[in-house]
Amino acid sequence: MRQFQRFTNTIDFTMKKAKTKRKLIPRTRNAETLTESAYWGKIRSTLRSAFRYWKPMIIALNDASRPSKSKNKRLKKEYQCAVCEEWFKRADVQIDHIIPCGSLKCYTDIEPFIKNLTPEDPKAFQVLCKPDHQLKTNLERKLKK
Repeated sequence: MRQFQRFTNTIDFTMKKAKTKRKLIPRTRNAETLTESAYWGKIRSTLRSAFRYWKPMIIALNDASRPSKSKNKRLKKEYQCAVCEEWFKRADVQIDHIIPCGSLKCYTDIEPFIKNLTPEDPKAFQVLCKPDHQLKTNLERKLKK
């Protein structure tokens, strides 16, 4: 025990991670409480929420469904992923815009974003399982850069 105490006395336990000064991003929106990015993120989120039950999107979802063949009697419908063609419960699929909505970072982006968000044709949407949707999203982001 004494050897351990002598050993610990020679080690400097006060070594801390060096603090780097964080670059402050100016908060220019909402009485100087939001950054530009947060401001446009709120607008994008609000628009997506407002059009959550867009009829052509619901039609595309219903077109990809069938009565459940699961043993779970509470599960009424299953949905087929357009990529892997497997069947999933509703919580495991997402509705994807075949043509991406695009970015929303300034006022000039609003009109194209809303047009791409709300197409009238149900064929503009596809049902994807969560992993396939994430892969598609990541690929689109890579290609965008």
